[in-house]
Formats: sequence, structure tokens, C-alpha cells
Amino acid sequence: MNDIIEFLQKLFDTSDWPPRWVCGKWSDFHGWLYVGSDVAIWLAYFIIPVVIIWFVQKRPKVPFLPVFWLFAAFIILCGATHVLDAIIFWWPAYRLSALIRFLTAIVSFATVFALIRDLPKLLDAKAPSPVDDIENSRLKMELEEKDAEIAQLKKQLNI
Repeated sequence: MNDIIEFLQKLFDTSDWPPRWVCGKWSDFHGWLYVGSDVAIWLAYFIIPVVIIWFVQKRPKVPFLPVFWLFAAFIILCGATHVLDAIIFWWPAYRLSALIRFLTAIVSFATVFALIRDLPKLLDAKAPSPVDDIENSRLKMELEEKDAEIAQLKKQLNI
């Protein structure tokens, strides 16, 4: 328990380690390739959950919503490990990196368990057919036309 308390107390203390640039013999090319790749991976990992969240907001009745949120958290945390790996070249926050990796592991397994739990339901779920999509689009257009007609009639009646 003392190790955990000390770990948390020193979470942002970097005095125990040097920055990654001074560990070993990094050439500028190798170091910047590492940093640039990690930042690019982090950026992709950041954008993917944004797209997932946008999708879920556009389709609020999407089935298995908790799985989407777990995927978003999993991807964000994976990205956080990469951006921290890049930052460690200047700021050796290895304890913070370890904590983020631990949280990533927890969320990763929560996602695995949710997928295993929900996969049979997903396989049994009826996918909307193209006919359903066409019918929904047709009904939506009819509704918009009727709304426009009602608005026009209200305008004529000065309501």
C-alpha cells in the first residue's frame, strides 16, 4: 500500500528519470520519427472518438450505446499513451504514463467484456434493409411537404 501512496504522491515528479532524448543515442531523425509518429497516432486516436460521438448524437437510438462509449474511451486512452510517449522526450513523466496505461488496460478489458456480452445480441439484431431506408426517406419528405403546406396555410390565414 505504501508503494501506491508514494506512486500517487510522486505522480508528476520527474526527478527520478531523465528525458528520453538523453537516454541512449537518439539521432535527430530517429527521435523525431518516433515523436512525429506518436503525435500522428494520437491525433488519429483523438479524431476517431469525435466521429463516434458525432455519429451517436446523430443516431441517439443506436443500439448498444454503452459499447460505443467504451470504444471512445478505449481509443482516447490509447491515444493518450502515444502523446505521453512523445512528451516524455522532454518531460519524463513515466509514473503518469504508467497510470494512463493502467487505465487503458482497464477500459480495454471492459470493452472486451462488453463486446463478448453483446456480440450474440448484435448478431441477432435485424439490420435495416435498403427498402426500410427508402421508405423512411419517402415518409420524411412527405412530412416536410405537409409541414410546408401547413406553414403556407397559416401564413394565408395570418396565424
